[in-house]
Amino acid sequence: MSPTSSLVGLPSACHIAPAHDVHITKAGDNIMKFALLGAATFLAAMSAHATCVPPPPDAFSNSWAGNVVPQRVGDDAKLPLRRPLTDAGIDYLCPMPVELGIAYRVFNYQSNAVVHALMDEQMVQADLPTTAGPSAPAWNAAATYQQGERTSHGGVTYQAQWWTQGEEPGVNTSGVWQSVIAGEVVLWSSTRPYQTGEKAIFSGKVWQARWWSLGEQPGSNEWGAWLQTADPLPRQIALPSRYSARLGWSGGELTVTVQSVNGALSGKPAYLEVREQGTALGRIGQFPILYQDCFGIPGCQGGAYWTGYGKFPTTKLPGTAWISLWACNSQDVCRPAELTRQVLGQTTSGHLSEPVPLEGNPQLAPQ
Repeated sequence: MSPTSSLVGLPSACHIAPAHDVHITKAGDNIMKFALLGAATFLAAMSAHATCVPPPPDAFSNSWAGNVVPQRVGDDAKLPLRRPLTDAGIDYLCPMPVELGIAYRVFNYQSNAVVHALMDEQMVQADLPTTAGPSAPAWNAAATYQQGERTSHGGVTYQAQWWTQGEEPGVNTSGVWQSVIAGEVVLWSSTRPYQTGEKAIFSGKVWQARWWSLGEQPGSNEWGAWLQTADPLPRQIALPSRYSARLGWSGGELTVTVQSVNGALSGKPAYLEVREQGTALGRIGQFPILYQDCFGIPGCQGGAYWTGYGKFPTTKLPGTAWISLWACNSQDVCRPAELTRQVLGQTTSGHLSEPVPLEGNPQLAPQ
């Protein structure tokens, strides 16, 4: 009987594992335990990740119960938007057992905003007038226009020279649309017929037709159809200069502080109207001059500015109305600022500050 197969109490077929086999089995058990522990940790982490709160929607532009974004009305609908300012924000970390870094940052909107006046190019793009002129309805591509009818497009008033439909003023080259200067005097055009007594502006002078004329340039023939008059050029009312404004909401009141761009003293407006949801809250009518000498202070903008200040009781609930500013020299010649509103909510895009005034292009400023 061999020593490995004849132990007392065991059948001869039984096999006793050598010592090195026992060590291998224990090592396999440990590997299995570590694998199970790793899988459990992974599942726990995935479960925690599933409970991570997603970023909140931007309360400035997203509606939900308790945060309805108001409709923009009238000319306010043509204006670009500017979000209110925010606080410095707080980091949000998902509740995971192992630190994996910041998930996102949440900023609270503050009860103040900074807006900037539109540039002339922006006003033309928004179909807002840049000079005074006869009021006329906006151009409609589907409408038909008879000779002599007027329409406004791109901030300019045009008069139809004959029947037309679908020909865009300022773009079409047929001559059907002629721009009109304030005072009812039309710029001379080689394609437009002029009746006896009609006046036109050419080369900085006002001319009057002696008789019917088409294509004859004023001043080209001393004895021709056109007679130079002593009439002054029609006075065009200029837009006020650009500006920036700080707005603050508190206790049912809106505070507005305005400052022009540097060196714009000749562009002081006649008044600045503050509108809430398209309705005037009131006007600022005094614009004192600020002469600022910085004495080398870093970040200070020395120069001369017109300024303005006013307080206005609000009529709408917080967050339910758009606010617009209109610096005007007449009822039809106003330079608006960007549209904004008070927001009761959060965002993941911080907006901590804005320059006042903004000397550059507001289109380049962060929204």
